[in-house]
Amino acid sequence: MDQQAVTWTVQTEACTRQDNNVAAAIHHSICQHYEIKMTDNIWLHKPNPVAENNKIKVLWDFEIRTNRQIQARRPVLVVIDKQTKEGPIIDVAISHDTHIVDKEREKMEKYQDLILETQRMWSIKTRIVPIVIGALGATSNNLEKHIQDVSGKNKISNWQRQQYLVVHTS
Repeated sequence: MDQQAVTWTVQTEACTRQDNNVAAAIHHSICQHYEIKMTDNIWLHKPNPVAENNKIKVLWDFEIRTNRQIQARRPVLVVIDKQTKEGPIIDVAISHDTHIVDKEREKMEKYQDLILETQRMWSIKTRIVPIVIGALGATSNNLEKHIQDVSGKNKISNWQRQQYLVVHTS
């Protein structure tokens, strides 16, 4: 493998690790809000593929099987409120600060087919919630609205702090 390929692979793995750590912080917050048993320490939290109780089901990095072929069917998080029959499909990205809006739009477009298919198959109201944070902590103007779409006591600063720790300790 040449040097350029190795560099690209290392960068890709670092970005995935950053995305997953921010998503794990969101998962922790949602589970905590809905009293799903887990560790109290966010930095030790290792999300299970399925976490649920009588109120909610949280799917982590779970491939959703569909009746028709869909490219993007493995979002980072799917939260299904069992009582209201609705839930966000959450995808997380850490991006260059100058590409936040583009990355947010990309996430919205990426999961449109999955939204239609899950609504049809599961008879629930779903929507995409893109959580995009810049590598240096910048956020889009839409992030506050997206956070309101996510259950739990989520705060931007918690996710930014999680992303910051990953970037500066990797």
